[in-house]
Amino acid sequence: MNLRKLFCSKTQRALVRGWCLEGKFSFTGKCFLTNEAKPFKVGIIGAGPSALYCCKHLLKHERVKVDIFEKLPNPYGLIRYGVAPDHINVKNTYRTFDPVFINPHYRFFGNVHVGVDLKMEELRNYYNCVIFCCGASEVSLPFVQKDEDNTLSGGEKQNGKQSGLFHARDLIYFYNNMYNDMRCRAVDNYLNSFENFNTSVIIGNGNVSLDIARILIKSPDDLNKTDISNDYLKVIKRHNIKHIYIVGRRGFWESSFTNAELRELISLENTKVILSKKNYDLCCLLKSEETNTNMKKRQHEIFEKMVKNYQEVEKNKELYKTHKIIEFIFYFEIKKIQHIDSAMKNVQFELNKNVPMSYSSFKENKVLETPLVIFATGFKKCNFTENLYNKSVQEYSQHIAKHKFGLFKAGWFDTGPKGNIATQILNSKNSTHLVLNFLNKVDNFFNNDISILLQQKKIPYVSFDDWNYLHEMEKQMGAQKNKIGQKFSQTGEVLRVLKDRMGKSQ
Repeated sequence: MNLRKLFCSKTQRALVRGWCLEGKFSFTGKCFLTNEAKPFKVGIIGAGPSALYCCKHLLKHERVKVDIFEKLPNPYGLIRYGVAPDHINVKNTYRTFDPVFINPHYRFFGNVHVGVDLKMEELRNYYNCVIFCCGASEVSLPFVQKDEDNTLSGGEKQNGKQSGLFHARDLIYFYNNMYNDMRCRAVDNYLNSFENFNTSVIIGNGNVSLDIARILIKSPDDLNKTDISNDYLKVIKRHNIKHIYIVGRRGFWESSFTNAELRELISLENTKVILSKKNYDLCCLLKSEETNTNMKKRQHEIFEKMVKNYQEVEKNKELYKTHKIIEFIFYFEIKKIQHIDSAMKNVQFELNKNVPMSYSSFKENKVLETPLVIFATGFKKCNFTENLYNKSVQEYSQHIAKHKFGLFKAGWFDTGPKGNIATQILNSKNSTHLVLNFLNKVDNFFNNDISILLQQKKIPYVSFDDWNYLHEMEKQMGAQKNKIGQKFSQTGEVLRVLKDRMGKSQ
C-alpha cells in the first residue's frame, strides 16, 4: 500500500500496522520486530519547520535517534528568517519544538554544511537513513529583460548604474538579519546610495508581497520593538515611502493572498489600500467558477473595500498627500525597465497577454517611476542540494534497494515552495511514516558518533546548548535597545562568542 494515499479515510489509516496519523492507534513498535535493543540512527539535513516536525514525529519512537545538520549556526529556518519581524506571534511558534530539543535522542549540529563539511559517503557510515529538509531558497523569476538587466543582481552595477532590482528574498534576509548574506549587503548599499525615495513596485500576488509592502510602509518607530535588523531601520529612515504598487499578472480571484494578511494591510494606520474600479471590473469579468469559494467571497469583500478607498482618494486628492498609499494592479506584467538616472527607473507594464482580445478596452500601457523593484515571484529548490540528493540516490541505489541506506525528503524540498505550515506538518508526517517503514527492514546498526568525526575534521559545530546561549545573548542585546531581540548577523561573530564552548556540550 502506498503510504502517501493513507490520508483518505480513518478506515484506511486503521490498516496501518501500529500507527495512525491522527494518533488514535498509538504506535506499538510492531514494525520493529528484531534487534529491539539497538537504536536506529536518522540524519536530517536542514533545521527549518519541516525538519523539526520530522524530528518530532520520529522521536515518538524510543529506538530512533536523530541528528540534525544545519549550515547556519541556529535552527528554525524560515521561522527565524522568513517570517516578517512584526509577526511576533508567528515567530514565537518556535516554542512548539521545545519537546524535541530536550529529548536525549536528539542532537543539533549547527554551522555544518552537508555536501561541503560532511560528504554523503561519511553520513552513510553513521546513519541508517538521511532526510533532506533543505527547503527552497533559490529565486524563481518570471521575467528576464534582454538588454541591460539580464538578471536580478540587486546592487550590482549594470552599465555603470546600480540596478535597484531585487528578489523578495534579498529584502527579507536584510530586515531579518540573515548571516553573512551578500545580497543583504547589496540591498543596504543600494538604499544608502541615495536619499528620500517615496515609491516602490512589488511584483507578485502572494503574502510575501503583502509582508514586504507592510514592512516598507510602516514607521521605523513601530518596527523598532521587534527583532528587525538595525541596519534596515537605519537605512529606511533615509527615505519616506509614500506609495507602493503591488502588481500581479493574474487577478485577485487567482491570487494566493490570505484574508488575514489582507485585513492586516487595510487596517494599517494612516494608510489607504486602493484598487481602481476599472481594474476591479476586469478581475470580476475574468473570474472563474473554480474561485467561487467562501474564502474567496470574503476576500472579494476586502477588495470591494479597496475600490471604495480608491474612489475616496480620487474624489479628495489631498488624501494622496496626507496618507500612505498601497495600490493593487492586476492582470499586468512587465514589458520593459528603463533607467532614468542612477536610482530612478521607468517600469513599463502591459496587459497580460493571456487576457482575451474581447477585453481590449482594458488594454493600456502603465509606466511607474520608482528606484526600487521587488520581485516576490516565488522560490525553487537550491541547485546544490537538489544535485546532491539526485546524485546520492543514483550512487547509493544498490544500498537503498537492500535497505542498507535510505534517502528521503520532506517539506518544500519534497513538494516545492507551496502551502502553509499545516501542509508542512502533514507532509512531515507522511515522510516520517515512510522512514519508519524503511527502518522496519534494516538490519545494520551504527555505534559510531558523528561528533568525533567533526572534531577530527576541525569543523566548529554549534550544539543546541550553544544556540541557547546565543539566543539568550540576543535577547539581552535586544533588551538594551527596548527590542525583543537583536540577532547576530555574522558567523565569525558567533564563533568568537562560542569559542570556549563549541563541541563540548553534545
